[in-house]
Amino acid sequence: MNENNSSILEFVPDFAVQNVQIKTDVPVSDHNPEGRMNIMNLVYTGTPEKVCPKCGKSLYSHGTRPLTLTDTPMFGVPTKLALEVPRRRCRSCGYIWTPELKEVDEVRKATRRAILQMANRALKQSFNDLALEFGVSNNTVKNIFVDFIKEKENVVHFETPSFLGLDEIKVKKIGEITVVTDLEHRTLYDMMIGRNQTSLTEYFSRIPNPENVLWVCTDMYRPFEKTIRSALPNARWVIDHYHIVAYANRAMDIVRIAVQSKLSKKKRIATKKGLAYTLRTRADKMDAEDALKIRECRKLPYLNDLMTAFDLKEDFFNIYDKNPTSKDNAQKAFNEWEASIPKAPVFEPFRDLAKTVHNFYEQIFNYWDCPISITNGFTECTNRIIRENNVRGRGNSFDILRARTLYRNANLERLDKATKLHGPAISKKGPLFLYEDVVGVKDDVAADLTDSFDSHDYDPLIGLIPGVNYDPETGEIFDEFPDEEDE
Repeated sequence: MNENNSSILEFVPDFAVQNVQIKTDVPVSDHNPEGRMNIMNLVYTGTPEKVCPKCGKSLYSHGTRPLTLTDTPMFGVPTKLALEVPRRRCRSCGYIWTPELKEVDEVRKATRRAILQMANRALKQSFNDLALEFGVSNNTVKNIFVDFIKEKENVVHFETPSFLGLDEIKVKKIGEITVVTDLEHRTLYDMMIGRNQTSLTEYFSRIPNPENVLWVCTDMYRPFEKTIRSALPNARWVIDHYHIVAYANRAMDIVRIAVQSKLSKKKRIATKKGLAYTLRTRADKMDAEDALKIRECRKLPYLNDLMTAFDLKEDFFNIYDKNPTSKDNAQKAFNEWEASIPKAPVFEPFRDLAKTVHNFYEQIFNYWDCPISITNGFTECTNRIIRENNVRGRGNSFDILRARTLYRNANLERLDKATKLHGPAISKKGPLFLYEDVVGVKDDVAADLTDSFDSHDYDPLIGLIPGVNYDPETGEIFDEFPDEEDE
């Protein structure tokens, strides 16, 4: 008996391999290009019961019951175990004895090791891939995985973050998902369907130890305020400064478009070419070519308003950059910046920005009270990965999408070493959210734990233009802005 046969019989003791058949009419796959399947016929070799355990009477032979089980693939080929399970019956009480199959799930008709392997590998591979490899239906793999995530729901628990990030993403066929991150440890905490105040409050009212949440960083979405106040008693709301300074770029873009619209076609083309990107770039990050463009623009009187808008944008950014630790200085700098806005109508977008700051004054300046340099950049990175994966193919249900994200192998391995987890890190390599036609994904534990996004790696400001995915009521920026068409 070879090593593989011995391994199989460890899971069905008291059975012996009678013969092995090879089928050649199963669907082909990368693992199984010849479309083969192993059928291992097993016969019972143990000692059957002779006395009824219920009434003590004699048992008589009652034939056999055929049972076909899916086992782990052998040499990359789907493998089935065909058992003839003996039965003995009691004439007195009707009890029927069969040998106990401890390592077999008769509901799923598979060995427990096959079920465990399918469930764990479904975290990283598509159901279709696994169905072909194990010789079962897609639904079988899906049902096994659903059972698996229900079990893990009661086992895998993440520590409630002290510094919590919230952002949303729309996923095709699922809808709007709120992504919850642990900003302190750069990990994903959870995902939930919906974003309205009712669903947010209900969710955060259920999390363990809500008093542990001290800071919540989000965009300017008003329903967050009521949720934080009612469900997170110790939390303070901080508006992500990336979203605030993005408005300065937006205001500058509106001025640029207004200025260019009054130019001749020749001048408009000359100033537009490459200038939109240059103007959005911070002055201290410009290369020599961009810096030269700005110097040349300052020499042209018809671009004075545009250069004033550029300087207003830079000064607004500097409220944060030049006052990293002093809230009083930052507030003073904002007051001075607001007073410096020229009265000309073309600069109205900057006055709108000042109004936005006043509308969220406390939440914006809470940034300087937070003990860490809090930013929602990490949450934005997560959403970018979701978007990138969303365009790759057909999505799963929300529960499966969430499970494939939270119950990654890295978390399950860390669970063996510690009772508390912070959650999965967001890796720069490979997809985080897996879809059914994403096959052969290689994503090992090392990739989970290393080379992860840092909040400050992400700059959502470059490329922003007005008029796209912007909510004028809440002041929310939903997404990066694409390059505009010719004005």
